[in-house]
Amino acid sequence: MKSKIAILVLLLLVACGTKRQVPVASAETPRMAIEIRYVGVPQMSIYAQPNDVAPVITTYGYTETVSILAKQGDWVEVRTVDGSGWAHAKELITAQEAAAIKGETPRFMVAPLGVPNGGRRGEIGLEAKVNTDGAVVDVKMVKNTTGSEPLAVANAESLKAARFYPLIQKGQHVAFTYQHHVYY
Repeated sequence: MKSKIAILVLLLLVACGTKRQVPVASAETPRMAIEIRYVGVPQMSIYAQPNDVAPVITTYGYTETVSILAKQGDWVEVRTVDGSGWAHAKELITAQEAAAIKGETPRFMVAPLGVPNGGRRGEIGLEAKVNTDGAVVDVKMVKNTTGSEPLAVANAESLKAARFYPLIQKGQHVAFTYQHHVYY
């Protein structure tokens, strides 16, 4: 009987002396997102730290979904495949804004600059080929009733410098042709 009590006391001492393991969050434990946003620029850089001189660790494309983990001034910490990184908060948009721009209608991100008409009247019709990123890769003149070739060329150059939001159809970025008309 004394040996049983001795064993029981020994077990109690061992149990009391053993520290309980408290689970701690590890680097592998996913953090909860505080907000979901969408990329509102053609390419958003993700930096290692919240500053522009930090190394870029990855990029996200137009309208991709990002999970925001934290906010710090003009920066947000976003989830990446390998952990997290930092992006400019102003480059993100809401779900409603993303839904509005995911349509099938081309929209200018950077509109062509106006070209002075030099007293000319008429219409200039241009056809722009736009790649999947929204960049104008070629412009062809299809109509010029102004009688001024330099005016038409200046408008074509202005359209080449323009930038479109990428056109998304069925979840994919697509190239497209845009008809542009300038009336004087």
